[in-house]
Order: sequence, then C-alpha cells, then structure tokens
Amino acid sequence: MICQRQSCTNEVPPGRRKYCSTECGKIVNRRSPIDEDLARYSAILRKRSTKIALRMCLVCGKKFLSEGPWNRICPVCGNRNVTLSSRAAGASSGGDAVGSRVSSDYADDL
Repeated sequence: MICQRQSCTNEVPPGRRKYCSTECGKIVNRRSPIDEDLARYSAILRKRSTKIALRMCLVCGKKFLSEGPWNRICPVCGNRNVTLSSRAAGASSGGDAVGSRVSSDYADDL
C-alpha cells in the first residue's frame, strides 16, 4: 500500500495503517486533539466575553454589569432575594416572627 499523503509515493511499512512515517501523518493531520480542545476553549471564551454588558435590573431598574443575557437581576437585588427566601423557609418551620406576621396579614384574604 502507498502512503495516503498526496505528494508521497513511499510504501507504508508493516505496522502502519495509512502513512509511511509519523511526519507524513502530522502533515495530513495538522491539528492534534489538544489543539482542537484549545481552539474550542478559546471560542467559548470569545462567545462568553461578548455577552458581558451593562443591563438594567428587572427589580430595581439600576444598571449593572451583567454576566450574560440570563443574568437580569443585579447582585444587590439577588442577595435580597436570597435573604427573603431564607426567612420564608424559617417561617414554614414556624420559628420566624417575620414569617408569622406575613402569614397573619394574608389570613384575612383566605
């Protein structure tokens, strides 16, 4: 069998499948798997960096530096949401005075 590289006319030695030497294989397959991984990683970074922008918070209306289109709530309002949800979790266990006050406020509506 003859080497699969276009300009090479050497015989493929026993134990090799397509190319007569490692050099011919490298010429045909220039991108190694490591190079492809690096190219994929840099493409992800390029895509990610283009999505960072100033966006308006959906809660307070202030502008903040968003990490991407999925990030529409500023860090201040996001922390406030975490604090309120942890209080609500305490109210469901019956141990929080704020949670019981909120539930009694809405008891008339039920």
